[in-house]
Amino acid sequence: MNRIEMDELEKVIDQELGDYIKETTSAMREVVEEVTDSAVDTLKISSPRKTGKYARGWKSKTTSDSSTGLTKSIHNRTPGLTHLLENGHAKQNGGRVEGQKHIEIVEKSAVKSLEDKLRQRL
Repeated sequence: MNRIEMDELEKVIDQELGDYIKETTSAMREVVEEVTDSAVDTLKISSPRKTGKYARGWKSKTTSDSSTGLTKSIHNRTPGLTHLLENGHAKQNGGRVEGQKHIEIVEKSAVKSLEDKLRQRL
C-alpha cells in the first residue's frame, strides 16, 4: 500500500479521476459506435421494401463530438417516407394505409442494448 502525503492527495485524486474519465469516455464511444452501426444494419434489414431504395437509405452521422461525449443520429436519405411508413397515411382515392412500425422497434432495442453494454463495460 502506498503512502501519500497530505499535500499530494489532491494531485493523486485528480490524476485518478482523469484516468477514470478517459477510460469511461473511451468505452462509451466504442459502445455508441457499435450500437449505432447495429441499429443501422437492423433498419436496413427490417425496413419495408418496394424498390429497396428506402431500405438502403439508412445512415448514421455524428451530431456532436466533444471530449466527454459523443452523440450520433440515424436518418434516412428520404426523410418524408419515414413518417408515412411508420405511422400510415391516407390513400389518394380514400381509405388508409396502415403504418409499419419498423423504426420504433429498432429504437427500443438500440436503447436497451446501449444500456446493457454500458453496464457491462463500466
